[in-house]
Amino acid sequence: MRIAFIGGTGEEGMGLAYRFAKAGHACVIGSRAIEKAEASVAELREKDAALDITAATNADAAAQAEIVVVTTPYAAQAATLPPLADALAGKIVVSTVVPMAFEAGRASLLAVPEGSAAQQAQALLPRSTVVAAFQNLSAKKLLKGAPIEADVVVCADDAAAKQRIIELAAQIDGVRGVDGGALANAQMVEGITVLLVSVNRNYKTQAGIRIAGIS
Repeated sequence: MRIAFIGGTGEEGMGLAYRFAKAGHACVIGSRAIEKAEASVAELREKDAALDITAATNADAAAQAEIVVVTTPYAAQAATLPPLADALAGKIVVSTVVPMAFEAGRASLLAVPEGSAAQQAQALLPRSTVVAAFQNLSAKKLLKGAPIEADVVVCADDAAAKQRIIELAAQIDGVRGVDGGALANAQMVEGITVLLVSVNRNYKTQAGIRIAGIS
């Protein structure tokens, strides 16, 4: 299928596009500036010239894709999504966004009026089905291409959309998709990213999460 990445020129968007293109999907990296998207595509094609990855503006990327992944910074989300509402209507929109701030080198979780970045995305895109996923995957590990031993917790109010993203997550080598329940639970998953930032800083690593006791 065709997967678009809104604000896809950052490490997370590029890493996910790289992995899903390796899994055989057509990926579109979107940006406000087409030149930035083209530069990101060129960088990924240096890794593998056969990857089906193209560049587009955010608006064109949203219009082209079957599934759209939002990888913008939280601070840009409220301005970025409403102009795309028509193009995203009726589609699954995956939120990877974490409302995180840094002060004196420490990460903290920002309060979101809607509860989480994913719930805010759903409020901004009422005609789309928002699914929260991939917040806790290391962008650096995604870009390296080696297997990632991690779980992706997927939260959504639509069971079919949630299952689809669980299956998509499992197409990243080493990753398991886990049903995390309703979209409201995304607040806790987003908070884990803030925790991982501290763990990674303390242990000089790129940690992920694994949930024990399920098969």
